[in-house]
Amino acid sequence: MSTSAGFEPPHEHHVDVGAAPPVKPASTRRMLAIGVGVAVVLAALLVSAFLPRRAVSRELVTDVATQDGPPSVQTAPAIRASAGGDLMLPGTIQALHEGAIYARVGGYVKQWHADIGSIVRAGQLLAEIDAPELEQEVQQAQHQVAQTHATLGLAKADLARWRVLAADSAVSREELDQKTAAFDAAEANSGASEANLRRLTELQRFTKVTAPFAGVVTARNIDLGSLISANGSTGAPITAGGTAAQSMGSLFRLAETDTVRTYVSVSEADAPSIAPGLIAEVTVQEIPNRRFIGHVARSAGALDASSRTMLTEVDIANPGFALVPGMYAEVHLHLTRHAPALIVPASALVVRSSGTQVLVVDQSSPAQPATIHFRPVVIGRDFGGTVEVQSGLTDGEAVVANPNADLMDGMRVNVVQPKTVPTPAAPPTAPPSPARR
Repeated sequence: MSTSAGFEPPHEHHVDVGAAPPVKPASTRRMLAIGVGVAVVLAALLVSAFLPRRAVSRELVTDVATQDGPPSVQTAPAIRASAGGDLMLPGTIQALHEGAIYARVGGYVKQWHADIGSIVRAGQLLAEIDAPELEQEVQQAQHQVAQTHATLGLAKADLARWRVLAADSAVSREELDQKTAAFDAAEANSGASEANLRRLTELQRFTKVTAPFAGVVTARNIDLGSLISANGSTGAPITAGGTAAQSMGSLFRLAETDTVRTYVSVSEADAPSIAPGLIAEVTVQEIPNRRFIGHVARSAGALDASSRTMLTEVDIANPGFALVPGMYAEVHLHLTRHAPALIVPASALVVRSSGTQVLVVDQSSPAQPATIHFRPVVIGRDFGGTVEVQSGLTDGEAVVANPNADLMDGMRVNVVQPKTVPTPAAPPTAPPSPARR
């Protein structure tokens, strides 16, 4: 079949070119599931926002109720410290006796018989001094004694003759008195010369230098030929174990170390417990795992006003000379307190311009509110977390453990669970000596 000019037959339509995919309508079940999920999320958000707000509201209500009533405080009892314990104090080992040995005569060192570290006994010869001038003085004094004895004998004979003549009235009374005075002068001169001889003889004994007590030689400041002056100075070089200060005067230094001692400063609170004979244990860092037994020899019997401590001497047996003077030591004293102090928490103290105070809790019945009152106290030693109360409290009284600025005298409070107060097992340890290395 023919077509007319300008007319084109229609093209056939293809469904797979430029066509959108078919859309299925949403089902009722799917819409229901989406609605339930949104509802669950909204409910969760509502719960998470409502519960904290409700808890805060309850806390606010509780705080308001608390503020309207008495404040709550935590108390702690004042408990008695233990009657016994160890007191550890620092000290420095010293020789029981120590002294410098000086010369009493001038001369030169003839011989020395002891060096540093030598153990000597009392009276043992340490050195000999050659003093020829002193020997000549002794000889001169001996001749003077002989001369005065001769003069005394002559005066005595003259006096006897003149007394016979005076009995016969052959001489005057004046002449007899002159002979008597001459005899008295001769007798006095004889006594003076004898005393001078004894003095020089005793001085000659000091040419032999001996040990005044048993001990160990800690310094030798002389050598052979050293010049010794009568004032005690020496001309020896400082090469024999002495120091510059020692070489200016002493010949030797001697220390008794079979028993040593140390001095400790005992606090005012422990001073009444110190008595002669109290056992002490001494330890030194240089000799670990060893304790030396000593005892309190004596105490000053009075407190130092500046430090409120009492000086106490502890004597220590030193077998084998293990302890050396100058060592730092720790002295452990085993004390028995006759009146132990009360212990309270350190946080219970209230420091004011009027002094240190505590808040004492007065409560007649556990079911009723308690009343607090400020009370001044006297504080003893500080243990860190606790302190000693020497006066102002009685055993078992309750104090506020952590007082704040809002608490006032006479205020009513609610008492919560009491706080346990630890009792120190031993008195506090004194700080190391500043001289310790």
